[in-house]
Amino acid sequence: MPSLHQLKLVDDQTRYAKSQLVQLRRQMLRYARPWPRGSSERNQRRQTAASLRSLFGNKEWLDAHTVFLIREHHRDQEDRFPN
Repeated sequence: MPSLHQLKLVDDQTRYAKSQLVQLRRQMLRYARPWPRGSSERNQRRQTAASLRSLFGNKEWLDAHTVFLIREHHRDQEDRFPN
């Protein structure tokens, strides 16, 4: 998978593969766990993960901020149409 630096556009707006955003959300949740409940560090990471989750449901946002990778497309197709 291309690194984040390889996905830079001419107008310097970074676009990500959806799998990268899913991984970022998972990392935010994982990094929040060691912090005590109610701490600002934990809440900030959980809020970031919640924001990403809500953005995944916004097709316009996804189209503007993600790139389409053939590998992801094939994986999605296999999930939808099992043999």
